Amino acid sequence: MISNMEQADYYLLIDVGTGSSRVALVDENRNIYDIQHIKNVYSEDAHEGMLIDYRLFINNLAIASRRVLETFDVRISAITVSGARQTFFCLDKNKKVLFGIPNIDDRGNHFLNQFTDQRKIVFEKTARNISGDFLAMKLVGLREVRPDLYNNVFSFTSLSELFALLFCGKLVIEPSQAAETQLFNIFDKNWDADLLKIFDMDSIFLPEIVPSQTIFPVINQKLLRKFGITNDDCKFVIGGADTQLAMKAILPESESKTLCLVSGTTSPVCVRVEKPMVKSNHWLDLDLTGKEYVLEYNPGVTGLNYERSKKLLLPESSYKEIEEHIDLAKIQNIYASFTTQTFVKEDGGKKYGGFFLSPPFTDSVSKEMFVGSIALDIGFSIAKKVNQLKKDVNVSYDSIVACGGGMNSVIIPQVVSTLTNMPVKIYENFQEPSVMGCFEVINSVLKKNLNSKDKKIRFEYYPQEKKPMERSYETWENLNLNITRK
Repeated sequence: MISNMEQADYYLLIDVGTGSSRVALVDENRNIYDIQHIKNVYSEDAHEGMLIDYRLFINNLAIASRRVLETFDVRISAITVSGARQTFFCLDKNKKVLFGIPNIDDRGNHFLNQFTDQRKIVFEKTARNISGDFLAMKLVGLREVRPDLYNNVFSFTSLSELFALLFCGKLVIEPSQAAETQLFNIFDKNWDADLLKIFDMDSIFLPEIVPSQTIFPVINQKLLRKFGITNDDCKFVIGGADTQLAMKAILPESESKTLCLVSGTTSPVCVRVEKPMVKSNHWLDLDLTGKEYVLEYNPGVTGLNYERSKKLLLPESSYKEIEEHIDLAKIQNIYASFTTQTFVKEDGGKKYGGFFLSPPFTDSVSKEMFVGSIALDIGFSIAKKVNQLKKDVNVSYDSIVACGGGMNSVIIPQVVSTLTNMPVKIYENFQEPSVMGCFEVINSVLKKNLNSKDKKIRFEYYPQEKKPMERSYETWENLNLNITRK
């Protein structure tokens, strides 16, 4: 136990992602003392359904929190949480947590044909096509496949605001998370009676909308102790959606000439705008607090493909060793296509993918080439989305600021820089952007060191010779267009 630490404010920051979660101890000066990582656990049932065991989920986070705090004898001033979007927890009539439904639960997609006639009105109110990604269809799927569970559902909250309920007894949801339900009108910025009727959710009790940075006193001291916090005067601060928090960490609200790339499980390219803009090839999100909108161009699953291919084919190799086999000036004749949203048809046609190379299968092909081709697939797909965004918005952006685990790669940011003709900047603490977004939320509320934001650049990539990569990109794009089918 380290005691007598500097008299500063200390924050417990919880970042719950899709594949894993993090609990961090950070002080008011942005010093990270420890981060504990844990793997998220899901259970699978019928029709591609996934659930979260609530008790196991909380116990695992509490264990990680105690591990962080057991070494440091500090008073925790505030807690906040970043939550993966499209993950929700269901509550009974006593507002007790029943279970969670993660973003990777896809059972609702099996019942989309029930809502063919309502697609237009849903899109007009949510700027999203009806999908099993969002809470409305997740609940529809649950109602169809697991009525034994659905019939006990009284209300819900998002992954990040679950902790406001647990620590403070407040059933609320942040606007950036409410926009992921398809029960929320993104233009009126409130729950929508027509959407509730379409999905037959009129009986669901709706959480109160509260903005990020709202402060609540913690009343559940027993839970504080479970998380290793010994002082009772700890406050809870509403955080929000992980992508928007990552943006807050690296992109000042006044900065309008820079794009933000958050490359992790997926790789959204985002920019803040004051007025909503609706097109078929991007998502319209709400930023933290709900005051501004976020245009999001997302190629879908990216980093998860890279991680799983490495684990399958080259578990003992580092990403650096794998990427040393890729010469961007002369890319080998092997391509991958695994991103999930880049070439999906408007009619909902399903995309199939795989590895592609010219026959015959030669001895020169290596495992490194297969895994490396996925890094190229990710870079190509992100670059495609950046160029789409620039064309749609018709703004000349100066640079891309990037963060997330995907930026551990040297291939991905270089490909993006070259194909978009824009520098890609990566700052310190780029690997934990949602954690640092949580930090910015608390520091904004407590008004600590607001002018000391660390903007030190860790890596910077500039456009290189474009022709060899453009030829490879064109081959990759044609392959993708040809394998998209119903």
